[in-house]
Amino acid sequence: MGTKRPSGDHWPYAEFKVALSVTDTVADDHHVRVRFLHKPVGSQQVFTWSWHSLTSGKGDTLTLSTTAQAEGGIAETGVEVARFEGNRKLNSCTDWT
Repeated sequence: MGTKRPSGDHWPYAEFKVALSVTDTVADDHHVRVRFLHKPVGSQQVFTWSWHSLTSGKGDTLTLSTTAQAEGGIAETGVEVARFEGNRKLNSCTDWT
């Protein structure tokens, strides 16, 4: 996920445009999910947003666009991608780039 931050003194409090995309690359009968993460201004606490699921199988891609804004401002953004069996998370990776 690439983040283009607004400029100026009020950027952490602005509304961020977010695009998330995940592709299922393995035919393993598990589905993948993706979600947005953020850390507020002045804190290292991680806020997790809702999961978005891709259940259609290998080779398919889920792409979605949304917006994110937090009352205390957004200092850092990240994304988590995970492989699930039902509602059980099997493994995941997170990127704060």
